[in-house]
Amino acid sequence: MRMTLLTATLALTSLTLLQAQGGTPSAPPKPAQPAEACTPAAGLNFICGVQAPEDLALIPNTRWLITSGMAPGSGLHLVDTQRKTAQDLFSVKGAVTTGKVQADRTAFSSCPGPVDAAKAQFHGLSLRPRGAGYRLYVTHHGGRESVEVFDIDVTGVPAATWVGCVPMPAGLEANSVGAFTDGTILATVLTLPGKTFEQQLAGENTGVVLMWTPGAPAFRQLPGTELPGNNGIETSADDREFYVVSSGAKRIVAFARANPGTPLRTAQLAAFAPDNVHRLPDGRLIAAGMIDDEPSCGGKPKNFAMVQCARGWLAATVDPATMKVTQLAGGPRFEAFSGTATAIPVAGELWLGAFRADRLAWRALR
Repeated sequence: MRMTLLTATLALTSLTLLQAQGGTPSAPPKPAQPAEACTPAAGLNFICGVQAPEDLALIPNTRWLITSGMAPGSGLHLVDTQRKTAQDLFSVKGAVTTGKVQADRTAFSSCPGPVDAAKAQFHGLSLRPRGAGYRLYVTHHGGRESVEVFDIDVTGVPAATWVGCVPMPAGLEANSVGAFTDGTILATVLTLPGKTFEQQLAGENTGVVLMWTPGAPAFRQLPGTELPGNNGIETSADDREFYVVSSGAKRIVAFARANPGTPLRTAQLAAFAPDNVHRLPDGRLIAAGMIDDEPSCGGKPKNFAMVQCARGWLAATVDPATMKVTQLAGGPRFEAFSGTATAIPVAGELWLGAFRADRLAWRALR
């Protein structure tokens, strides 16, 4: 759940490798920027002041969305979908710190210490129930390559507490993250060492899925999960399967958790390269991404430079049992909201995240 074709490279070129530092006391959340600062365009409404909100996670049965922030120091954000406002959930902005730190060194013994929220780049998201609240898994760059773990308290306005991390193997960057209910973590790698972005665009296998189980010392690769650009990832409600986006092949591939070496089923998308994928309450999958054949960008991307061009967007649902694809919504290119990566329906609206934007987008779902 990281990006459409471009995001991995954008993240790599913008990383600043700095040491992580300890947490600081929490403070009440503050709004990032009022919605009035944004003018509707291209059929979309916006909430500005949220830098690079690449992925979104809906807190079930609430009006709250959590968004990542891929720009250094952007942090995690909390969106009120009714009031159309955003506020910091876990970040450091000047002298103000939002969020808490309470390390679980037993569960995450390999984690070197708290994440440095002032410099972090939070990327793909996976939210799972835990007790009376939720556990949030986040792929992360900036200071270290890792999956960071937070507990989300929903007794009032949702609040985040950092509890640990699982470092990525040396030389690998996590793209997207999924989790099973027992705490097992899945992470995708878009491009393995020695592979290239152009190979991914050409449909050659470049990435893989990694798995970490509670108590394990590190992630391990799952042979047989190699795809052209392993991107978004999601698990089934019964924990028996997981679904991996291949951005290079414009596919979503189903794997069995018990035997991940052989793909089970494939959903083929035609008009766009899917990025992040999430499971809806009714069990369907939803994916979004940039239009592949964008005339104003010279057609289908053949190299990194062509992917940087602002493209229109599409969102579709997938039945994981039949892999039938149904187009849900789409829109034209708009330079200020480029790099659409995620779509989440909330109460009759469709919310969109993007890795090349300083805003969130939403529109009526019709």
